[in-house]
Amino acid sequence: MNDTHPSFPPLLNGHAVVDGENPFSSAISGARAGELSAGNLVWSQDPKRLRFAVVLEPEVNRARCAEMVYVAMVAFGDAAGALIPPEVAITYQWPNVIQMNDGQIGRVGLIISDGESAGIPDWMVLGVEIQLFPDMSDMNPGENYHHTTFWDEGCGEITQTQLLESVSRHLVNVVHTWSEDGFRPIHAQWSGRQNKQHPLVSDVGPGNLNFVGLDEIGNGLLSNGNQTNSYAVIDVMKDWELQQDDAQ
Repeated sequence: MNDTHPSFPPLLNGHAVVDGENPFSSAISGARAGELSAGNLVWSQDPKRLRFAVVLEPEVNRARCAEMVYVAMVAFGDAAGALIPPEVAITYQWPNVIQMNDGQIGRVGLIISDGESAGIPDWMVLGVEIQLFPDMSDMNPGENYHHTTFWDEGCGEITQTQLLESVSRHLVNVVHTWSEDGFRPIHAQWSGRQNKQHPLVSDVGPGNLNFVGLDEIGNGLLSNGNQTNSYAVIDVMKDWELQQDDAQ
């Protein structure tokens, strides 16, 4: 698991936190205090997982900020796809889960500032968490088919540094595509990797819902068989905030 310090693209400025400190929480605290601004990327040195968070300063309204969830998922899919064998599948479940060979390997989090000017939030923090190796606290690694790791899927030679560098580069590229061309190409790429058999995380919503797709700003369209309703991804993700994982 030996690794080196990552190199980031010019638009990002990396800040390492020690193993055990949550980079998502650190980035949120820094943004709130005005100590971190757009382009600051906070990453954990924990070699068992990829955990990082990026501070962004949006130029769109609050509803459109949620499109960053899909930007991050697409960026990870592109980055991982360039490193892993072609037979290993990366797929997505709504609202924010990333899978490898149908097992969950990670998820995306997003916190948007309460403060805003002319309807545009002051900042937002986008977080990504990916499991690279099994936790030693798991007495039966690999037996929970709902969750997996890079190591379990035969990709254990990919280091945290390699993955972080690749994801950060792709994130800059996908954000640029989004800023120039809007959400449509992101929507298409995300839908292309959507898990077709199980597109919806099982405990989302009141139950017995089917995932229909995304609307033009990334809200999830969920049907109970009689009617289809729109669910804002940022609202559904409230129970999935990555900063809540410190105790786990």
